[in-house]
Amino acid sequence: MYDYYLTVKPCKTGVGLFTSIMIPAEVPILEVRGDIYSSDTLPKPVHPATLQIGRDSFIGATGAGVDHVNHSCNPNCSLHVVGNRAFLYSLHVMPADSELTFDYSTSSTDTLDQWKLDCKCGSFNCRKVISGYQYLSDELKTEYEKRGMVPMFLKEDMFR
Repeated sequence: MYDYYLTVKPCKTGVGLFTSIMIPAEVPILEVRGDIYSSDTLPKPVHPATLQIGRDSFIGATGAGVDHVNHSCNPNCSLHVVGNRAFLYSLHVMPADSELTFDYSTSSTDTLDQWKLDCKCGSFNCRKVISGYQYLSDELKTEYEKRGMVPMFLKEDMFR
Protein backbone atom coordinates (compact mmCIF):
# COMPACT_ATOMS: atom_id res chain seq x y z
CA MET A 1 0.00 0.00 0.00
CA TYR A 2 0.99 3.65 -0.09
CA ASP A 3 1.52 4.52 3.60
CA TYR A 4 5.15 5.54 3.00
CA TYR A 5 4.05 8.18 0.45
CA LEU A 6 1.40 9.84 2.60
CA THR A 7 1.99 13.04 4.54
CA VAL A 8 -0.09 15.12 6.94
CA LYS A 9 0.05 18.79 6.02
CA PRO A 10 -2.03 21.97 6.10
CA CYS A 11 -5.10 22.25 3.88
CA LYS A 12 -8.08 24.58 3.49
CA THR A 13 -9.94 22.92 6.39
CA GLY A 14 -6.98 22.61 8.80
CA VAL A 15 -4.81 19.57 8.15
CA GLY A 16 -5.26 16.68 5.75
CA LEU A 17 -3.54 13.58 4.43
CA PHE A 18 -1.79 14.02 1.07
CA THR A 19 0.01 11.71 -1.34
CA SER A 20 3.51 12.62 -2.49
CA ILE A 21 3.26 10.41 -5.60
CA MET A 22 0.67 9.60 -8.25
CA ILE A 23 -1.72 6.86 -7.13
CA PRO A 24 -3.48 4.72 -9.77
CA ALA A 25 -7.24 4.33 -9.92
CA GLU A 26 -9.07 1.71 -7.85
CA VAL A 27 -6.17 0.56 -5.67
CA PRO A 28 -5.93 0.21 -1.89
CA ILE A 29 -4.08 3.18 -0.45
CA LEU A 30 -4.03 2.39 3.24
CA GLU A 31 -5.61 0.29 5.95
CA VAL A 32 -7.38 2.03 8.81
CA ARG A 33 -5.93 0.45 11.93
CA GLY A 34 -7.07 1.07 15.45
CA ASP A 35 -8.78 -0.55 18.38
CA ILE A 36 -12.19 -2.09 17.69
CA TYR A 37 -15.12 -0.93 19.82
CA SER A 38 -18.87 -1.40 20.16
CA SER A 39 -21.07 1.60 20.97
CA ASP A 40 -21.04 0.50 24.63
CA THR A 41 -17.23 0.42 24.83
CA LEU A 42 -16.37 3.55 22.79
CA PRO A 43 -14.18 5.90 24.84
CA LYS A 44 -15.99 9.13 25.76
CA PRO A 45 -15.83 11.68 24.37
CA VAL A 46 -15.77 9.98 20.98
CA HIS A 47 -12.73 11.07 18.97
CA PRO A 48 -13.66 12.73 15.64
CA ALA A 49 -11.50 10.19 13.73
CA THR A 50 -13.52 7.23 15.04
CA LEU A 51 -14.84 5.26 12.07
CA GLN A 52 -18.03 3.20 11.98
CA ILE A 53 -17.43 -0.14 10.23
CA GLY A 54 -20.59 -2.06 11.19
CA ARG A 55 -24.02 -1.62 12.78
CA ASP A 56 -22.31 -1.56 16.18
CA SER A 57 -18.60 -1.72 15.32
CA PHE A 58 -16.10 1.12 15.27
CA ILE A 59 -12.38 1.59 14.70
CA GLY A 60 -10.93 4.09 17.14
CA ALA A 61 -8.53 6.90 16.30
CA THR A 62 -5.02 5.69 15.58
CA GLY A 63 -2.82 8.71 16.21
CA ALA A 64 -1.50 8.21 12.67
CA GLY A 65 -1.97 10.04 9.37
CA VAL A 66 -5.20 8.20 8.57
CA ASP A 67 -6.88 10.20 11.34
CA HIS A 68 -6.50 13.25 9.05
CA VAL A 69 -8.38 11.98 6.00
CA ASN A 70 -10.99 14.67 5.46
CA HIS A 71 -14.54 14.57 4.15
CA SER A 72 -15.51 15.74 0.68
CA CYS A 73 -18.87 15.73 -1.08
CA ASN A 74 -16.81 15.01 -4.21
CA PRO A 75 -14.43 12.38 -2.77
CA ASN A 76 -11.41 10.83 -4.48
CA CYS A 77 -11.39 7.76 -2.19
CA SER A 78 -13.87 5.22 -0.91
CA LEU A 79 -13.93 3.12 2.20
CA HIS A 80 -14.05 -0.68 1.85
CA VAL A 81 -15.01 -2.59 4.99
CA VAL A 82 -14.09 -6.27 5.29
CA GLY A 83 -15.08 -7.73 8.64
CA ASN A 84 -13.38 -5.59 11.29
CA ARG A 85 -10.94 -4.11 8.80
CA ALA A 86 -11.28 -0.96 6.70
CA PHE A 87 -9.30 0.10 3.65
CA LEU A 88 -9.20 3.39 1.78
CA TYR A 89 -9.23 2.92 -2.02
CA SER A 90 -8.60 5.46 -4.77
CA LEU A 91 -11.63 6.14 -6.97
CA HIS A 92 -9.57 7.49 -9.87
CA VAL A 93 -5.97 8.43 -10.66
CA MET A 94 -4.73 10.81 -8.00
CA PRO A 95 -1.88 13.13 -9.01
CA ALA A 96 1.00 13.74 -6.60
CA ASP A 97 0.10 16.27 -3.88
CA SER A 98 -3.59 15.27 -3.88
CA GLU A 99 -5.44 15.37 -0.59
CA LEU A 100 -7.15 12.05 0.25
CA THR A 101 -10.86 12.48 0.97
CA PHE A 102 -13.93 10.29 1.33
CA ASP A 103 -17.61 10.97 1.97
CA TYR A 104 -18.09 10.54 5.73
CA SER A 105 -21.76 9.67 5.15
CA THR A 106 -20.64 6.35 3.66
CA SER A 107 -19.52 5.20 7.09
CA SER A 108 -22.26 6.39 9.41
CA THR A 109 -25.72 5.42 10.60
CA ASP A 110 -25.91 8.46 12.89
CA THR A 111 -28.95 10.70 12.95
CA LEU A 112 -28.63 14.48 12.80
CA ASP A 113 -29.18 14.53 16.57
CA GLN A 114 -26.25 12.15 17.13
CA TRP A 115 -23.69 13.62 14.72
CA LYS A 116 -23.53 16.18 11.97
CA LEU A 117 -20.76 18.10 10.27
CA ASP A 118 -21.01 21.56 8.78
CA CYS A 119 -19.24 20.84 5.50
CA LYS A 120 -16.61 23.20 4.20
CA CYS A 121 -15.31 21.01 1.36
CA GLY A 122 -16.11 23.65 -1.25
CA SER A 123 -16.92 21.13 -3.97
CA PHE A 124 -19.47 22.03 -6.65
CA ASN A 125 -21.96 19.57 -5.12
CA CYS A 126 -21.34 20.36 -1.44
CA ARG A 127 -24.27 19.26 0.71
CA LYS A 128 -23.43 21.81 3.47
CA VAL A 129 -24.48 19.45 6.31
CA ILE A 130 -23.16 15.89 6.56
CA SER A 131 -24.60 13.13 8.73
CA GLY A 132 -25.60 9.48 8.35
CA TYR A 133 -26.05 7.57 5.10
CA GLN A 134 -29.83 7.73 5.37
CA TYR A 135 -29.73 11.49 4.62
CA LEU A 136 -28.14 11.05 1.20
CA SER A 137 -30.42 11.49 -1.79
CA ASP A 138 -31.63 8.32 -3.51
CA GLU A 139 -29.66 9.36 -6.62
CA LEU A 140 -26.41 9.69 -4.67
CA LYS A 141 -27.00 6.38 -2.86
CA THR A 142 -27.51 4.68 -6.23
CA GLU A 143 -24.34 6.26 -7.65
CA TYR A 144 -22.29 5.30 -4.61
CA GLU A 145 -23.62 1.73 -4.67
CA LYS A 146 -22.76 1.37 -8.38
CA ARG A 147 -19.23 2.56 -7.63
CA GLY A 148 -18.83 0.08 -4.74
CA MET A 149 -18.57 2.84 -2.15
CA VAL A 150 -21.21 1.60 0.31
CA PRO A 151 -20.30 -0.87 3.08
CA MET A 152 -22.67 -3.80 3.52
CA PHE A 153 -24.02 -2.59 6.88
CA LEU A 154 -25.41 0.54 5.15
CA LYS A 155 -27.16 -1.38 2.37
CA GLU A 156 -29.82 -2.72 4.71
CA ASP A 157 -33.39 -1.58 4.04
CA MET A 158 -33.66 0.80 6.99
CA PHE A 159 -31.00 3.08 5.45
CA ARG A 160 -32.41 3.20 1.91
